[in-house]
Amino acid sequence: MNKSKQKLVYLDGIRGAAAFTVVISHYIQIFYPAALNGNGEQAHFLWDIHYGKSPINLFYNGQFAVCLFFVLSGYVLSYKMFEKELDPPQFQKLLSSSASRRYIRLALPAACSVLLVYIAIGIHAFYLQDIRMVTWTDMKKDYYALDTNLYTILKAAFFDPFFRFGSHPYNPVLWTMSYELLGSFLIFGFIALFGRIKSRWILYLLASLAFIQTYFIAFLWGMLLADLLKSKWTQSRKVRFLILLIGIYLGSAPYTSLLGTLYGPIEVCIVAVNGWLGLHLDPRMFARIVGAVMILFALLRSHTLQSLFSATPFAYLGKISFSLYLIHFTFLNTFSAFLFSQLVPYLSYNLSYIVTFTVSMFPLFILSHYYMKYVDQGAIRLARRFDKAIST
Repeated sequence: MNKSKQKLVYLDGIRGAAAFTVVISHYIQIFYPAALNGNGEQAHFLWDIHYGKSPINLFYNGQFAVCLFFVLSGYVLSYKMFEKELDPPQFQKLLSSSASRRYIRLALPAACSVLLVYIAIGIHAFYLQDIRMVTWTDMKKDYYALDTNLYTILKAAFFDPFFRFGSHPYNPVLWTMSYELLGSFLIFGFIALFGRIKSRWILYLLASLAFIQTYFIAFLWGMLLADLLKSKWTQSRKVRFLILLIGIYLGSAPYTSLLGTLYGPIEVCIVAVNGWLGLHLDPRMFARIVGAVMILFALLRSHTLQSLFSATPFAYLGKISFSLYLIHFTFLNTFSAFLFSQLVPYLSYNLSYIVTFTVSMFPLFILSHYYMKYVDQGAIRLARRFDKAIST
């Protein structure tokens, strides 16, 4: 396997791990809400409020996983343009091709996930309301109260996820799509305007100040990682390991207040920075973004981590990651919620959850595989045809 292909494998692998983290996060949100919000009155297990405030929560910290998605997008969409010595026509062709395909590549899979919700509403397949009083989840979502007018559905499928920030009632995970699309064009625009300028480091600094209070900073810093890939000082093992540890610490910042936990220094520092610079940084969001950048930084320079995330399980997770991300929330509120409702009258709460989660993963992965095969890859093929059509 050549270097470029190997690189894509381990990047896909960590993306797959992040997607599965989002899946776990939403199962925790519904079945063990105290592990996220720290409210002891909603705890089903003695340690819920404790492991939620420890680095263990990195394994189900969905917001950190999303930050990692954004940093990865910034890196993946730009590294070819920095890695290869392209002449101006080749550079322009690669840039325009990437930009022209982006909306179609994202929109078709996202739209199909909304249509799945429409179908599930039509056949009365949602059971979240049936288990809310048992799980004590804060999620108060009534799918049957959603508008099923065809125009509303089509707008929610093709327009809202990409051109409207905020919540998306049909498939809540689609809130990231507007950032993915606009973040992509932020990268393409920056590279087109400044990618060949030697003093672009100053422009990175100015752009960072402009976007530091938003998720767009994750895309910018992902692109910066690609631009810095050949830096020599980063080869020290001690430096890499220290950066990885700090990244895990920052990335695992809990959903609850950071004060009074081992993450308290993060909030103290961010509050001080906000006062000094007049910013309104969210300590948890900013910590997770910086943590994601540092973890990817360590991965890009560690053969051990690259081998780990190139392993078959992670590689497969990476292959289905977008599909898994898009459909899992609907699957959770249909199949998993129904299964749990049937088990909990007869089994203990914790055992009902263990059986529900374990059994659910089999059909979820099968559905994600075929969604990847027919919807996700279909979108990639359609995007390529569109790019070829407009470039001839």
